[in-house]
Order: sequence, then C-alpha cells, then structure tokens
Amino acid sequence: KLKRTKRDKYINQVQKELFAVFEKPLRGLTVSQGALLMKLLDREIGKSSFDIIKVYKNGMAAGFWQGIAKMFGSDLKKPYDPEGEDKEVEELVKLWEADEFYMLYWSLFWKEPPKVDIPAKYL
Repeated sequence: KLKRTKRDKYINQVQKELFAVFEKPLRGLTVSQGALLMKLLDREIGKSSFDIIKVYKNGMAAGFWQGIAKMFGSDLKKPYDPEGEDKEVEELVKLWEADEFYMLYWSLFWKEPPKVDIPAKYL
C-alpha cells in the first residue's frame, strides 16, 4: 500500500539488510545447491523464484536472472513438484521436519552438519 518510491526504497533497504546477513554463506553455494535452494523457497512460499523477483523488483530483473539461471542449466520459473521430479528433495525435507536429518547427515559425512547463525529476527 506504499507509493512506488517509498516501496522501492523499503525493498532496497530490506535487500541490503538481508545481503549483510546472508550473502557470505550464499556466495559459497554451488550451482546445484543454488537450484536446490530455489526449489525449497518455492516449496515454502508457494511461488517460483521468478515470481518473487518479479513482484519485489520488476519483470526486467526477473527476466535477467532467468537468463542467468538458464545459462547454468536452471529455471527460475519451474515449480516445485513433490510428487515428481522433486520427490527425493521432499523425502529429505520430511526427514528434516521429523528431526531425523541429523543422523542421516552423520551417516553420510561422519561429522555434524555445519552451523549457520541466523538472527532470531529472520526465524
């Protein structure tokens, strides 16, 4: 309900704040990890990454990032499909939700999952 300029100013402020907190861990992601993150965002929010960018930035920015994603073999418009292509991801999410992921991680890597400090404000 904000006017366009105030809305843009607010979105840019929030974007800077989020970048300050999350940019470092996200920069280290591989392409496949980034694609997985996009799927999990779609699962949680119910909107594709393309739609999120389009709503909060604009269609041109969404198109730009879609082009970059396509160059790396990904698709920002692709919806999360828990019954089809994303069935394995859904199984892992169910393990996480059932608090059984820790043991799976330990059995695969023989170490504890890495800790990421997330400020309480974002939880």
